[in-house]
Amino acid sequence: MTSTSQLPDHFADLAPFLEWAQPTEVGRNAKRWRSSLEESQRFYDAMLERGPAALEYLGGFALDAISGPDRSLLNLCLALAECSATIEMYENPQPKYVFPIERFVPVHDTWDAANRGATL
Repeated sequence: MTSTSQLPDHFADLAPFLEWAQPTEVGRNAKRWRSSLEESQRFYDAMLERGPAALEYLGGFALDAISGPDRSLLNLCLALAECSATIEMYENPQPKYVFPIERFVPVHDTWDAANRGATL
């Protein structure tokens, strides 16, 4: 990794998607709802292609040892889980007839470390 990189060097091609690397589920869902369908599709396609390699790479670490650029990569993988609903189910980043996202507050995002984006 280089000191200026926000991702491991061999995942630098994912840098255009770093805005998706939010440290909490609430943040990732907010990004999903703010993004256009086209933006979501580009992110989804890139992560479907690179996700398996990212997970294989991250699998070499204990979860509590993932930090810095590796944590950004993990957050991109987690964002794929949020974004996949837009692409695979709703075909709309702000679907009708679903629970309003601003009312959904996962309990695990309210603990102090999650709100700071700290490692687990």
